[in-house]
Amino acid sequence: MFNCCGSGCARQFKDVRSFNAHCKLAHQSLSKYTCQFDNCRNKYSVYNAFRRHLIIGHHVPIFATEEVPSHVSTNVEHDFVTDHFEEAVNDPPQSSELSSDIPSISRDYKRLLEDQENNLVAKLYSNPAYPRNLVNIVITLFYEHFEQVVTSSLDPNLSPHLQNEIAGMFKVLKNPFCHLKTEYMRLKHFESCGSYIPPISYEIDCREERARSKDGVTIRMKSVTGEFIPLGKLLTKFFQLPDVFADTMSYMQYLKSKPDLLLNLTQCDRWKEKVSKFSEQDIAIPLNCYYDEVEPNKALGPHCEPLGCTYIQVASLPPAWSSKLENIFLALLFDAHNRTVYSNHKCFRPLINELILLETKGIIVSIPGFGDVKLYFVVAFLLGDNKGLNGVCGFVECFTSNHYCRECFCTKEVARSMFVEDVSLLRTPENYQADLLFGDSSVTGIKEECIFNQLPSFETPTDIALDEFHDLIEGVAHYTFVPVLRHFHNLNSLFISTLNDRLYYFDLGVDSDNRPPLINLDILLKKEKLKMTGAEMVTFIRIFGVLVHDMVPENDPYYELYLLLHAIASMLQAKRMPRNFSTILALKVKDHNRLYCEITKLHLKPKHHFLLHYARSLSILGPFSNLSTIRFEAKHRLITMSANSCMSRVNLAHTVAIKHQLGFCFRVVSNRSIRQDIDHGPMHVVDLSELDTYPSFKLTLSDDIFEEPKQ
Repeated sequence: MFNCCGSGCARQFKDVRSFNAHCKLAHQSLSKYTCQFDNCRNKYSVYNAFRRHLIIGHHVPIFATEEVPSHVSTNVEHDFVTDHFEEAVNDPPQSSELSSDIPSISRDYKRLLEDQENNLVAKLYSNPAYPRNLVNIVITLFYEHFEQVVTSSLDPNLSPHLQNEIAGMFKVLKNPFCHLKTEYMRLKHFESCGSYIPPISYEIDCREERARSKDGVTIRMKSVTGEFIPLGKLLTKFFQLPDVFADTMSYMQYLKSKPDLLLNLTQCDRWKEKVSKFSEQDIAIPLNCYYDEVEPNKALGPHCEPLGCTYIQVASLPPAWSSKLENIFLALLFDAHNRTVYSNHKCFRPLINELILLETKGIIVSIPGFGDVKLYFVVAFLLGDNKGLNGVCGFVECFTSNHYCRECFCTKEVARSMFVEDVSLLRTPENYQADLLFGDSSVTGIKEECIFNQLPSFETPTDIALDEFHDLIEGVAHYTFVPVLRHFHNLNSLFISTLNDRLYYFDLGVDSDNRPPLINLDILLKKEKLKMTGAEMVTFIRIFGVLVHDMVPENDPYYELYLLLHAIASMLQAKRMPRNFSTILALKVKDHNRLYCEITKLHLKPKHHFLLHYARSLSILGPFSNLSTIRFEAKHRLITMSANSCMSRVNLAHTVAIKHQLGFCFRVVSNRSIRQDIDHGPMHVVDLSELDTYPSFKLTLSDDIFEEPKQ
């Protein structure tokens, strides 16, 4: 026998099954399980782990082995019945005392079953690989199964009163998902509960479309639409989830206590300027807005029709939560070619209007423990790759044009040999407006005004972020490694084969999933880019020096070029840095670009030029790792999975938007905390200060590494 671990509950149980049934009825919100056996106070946050502990550690049986009394049929299948009903059946003198409680238990059981059904359906819908028609088939099969099987399990030897009550519970089981029977009923139910926030179709423009009729083919006008997610409703539901608001405010307070370090954009002067118009009592939360195009079909196929995706991210979430894909929200979705055909203004109109309301009016969120809280949301920076940002912000999208840089007026000829940023050529909000009035893109590099300038606190080009992922990892890193590898191959014909052997056998630990592929010598000699993903290139930059150091001649300039690349990558990917870090970064970029031109005899490419602006932007944007587009690129995979699970391409944006919102619906239905426990295998805790080697790496650790987490 063991006691229940629920607060204030003194019930005892003989087996695991009865304890499980009791928890589902009496302790539905129980999230921590503490073992109640003597001399054992182990704690578990997952029921299955606690169940395994009871069975293995204390030899608690899954099913009680006691003989069933003769007046109870041994064929009764009552897995659904809690220990309340077992006692009523096995102990007749007490059954009359429990009879008054059975109706309430039956009602609790019905409510529990409905909650579980809602959770199951929402979870099926949330998987982007499951098309919605497959979910409908699964629900139908469940319905038919219970209708045919469950009713045969009722025992006729029970007392009439108990039989009627249990029959009522069987009736609920006989008709599962009665309120979720069709997709229309499911979507309406979740929408009425506030869990499902459906995308809103908005009209971009009209186009001609052919239509067949009895008179032949005719031409008619058809609306061109996009899909918009109401961000006010979405952010309200998000901040009502457990721990979201508390962790966000706690992290923002923690950032204020670190004035000498840069950890987040909220510590930068630009954000302080944005929130200066709010009073001290107002809560202003930064948002990052990201735009890019994703190709759900074959990128090189005849039907290449990319989707324009706009995502929103809460920039002040703790770093452990902000990088999770579920905390990056879809805001706008449309066919990407509509942006070039019908203009940015028409495509982004509903998003701009919503962002203006979030900044000026805010939203009121009811948060347990805090009451009604008014939150304002301000767009901090606009993120994306260079081509996407130039297109959305009205700059020229061709990087062979005379003025391709959105940070300065430098011409392409000057940029080819420019090693230091020229402050006199920088674009400012003032000269940006003058260039708009001038109206010649060949001279200014500006085609039209940025649509985000309509936001009260947004300024172009100040609030357009730089992207270290595309500029460095998928750009300059390739330009550097190709000549470096070719050089060492010319010095030693066995260099590439030796490097490949070490790449293959080197223990990468937690980075093993991002192990760089083996270097193909034929591709290396013919092409100017290595065949690696961004994550693989990050790993390659970090370990290359360790792998080849013994094969490198002393004072080799090509190896020095790699070391400069490694230093720049380490700085741009740092999670925290001192405020005077920009001077060192500017020197490293200058030395790298100059050495690249000297030893390769090549001109600087546009992405080399973009690196010149990073040192100055550090005090404006904060750590570049927080603004990297690598996690947004990963979010594209959910979009493509949803698109590929559906064979139809008619209004694909609408289909994908619905599927994405059903994923958020499951999160609201399950009411999961933003804090997710880390899954790990067997482990033991080690005090770093007790290690013999601790003095050798002590200075590399941050000052607050031994402090309690700030979540």
